Amino acid sequence: MKVLIAVDGSEIAQKAFNYYFENFHREGNEVLVCYRSEQPDLPTIMFTGGASFPAEEIAKIMTEHNKKVNDMENQYVMACKNLKAKYKVLFETSAGRPGPGIIKLVEKECVEMIVMGTRGLGVIKRTVMGSVSNYVVHHAKVPVLICPN
Repeated sequence: MKVLIAVDGSEIAQKAFNYYFENFHREGNEVLVCYRSEQPDLPTIMFTGGASFPAEEIAKIMTEHNKKVNDMENQYVMACKNLKAKYKVLFETSAGRPGPGIIKLVEKECVEMIVMGTRGLGVIKRTVMGSVSNYVVHHAKVPVLICPN
């Protein structure tokens, strides 16, 4: 079985990853650890001492973002190796929202099950802010295991 575990750097995502391996993983399953991140908000113009393009600030933000993503990727690679799992790590930063990116990946990789955590947003916050797990549950054509915080 091919299983996608959606992660985002949170403790909740780590708990969902651990929950899958403690309760559902079977020898022979292939695990796809997936991180779909929105690009960081970047400044366009700085007004300190006149209008200027903030190249140094953008470089700093992108360097920090890339380091965070690389560290997280390495963390999950090591975890999968330690668990002796057949795995693939798919980390991507894009302009789009994570939910649709996860659904496209599920279809492209022929995933049979999705595992992800949820922050447990209330109805109002989920309605206003949206929820990746809510989007995935309503758009996936495969079973979705949601691990609450």
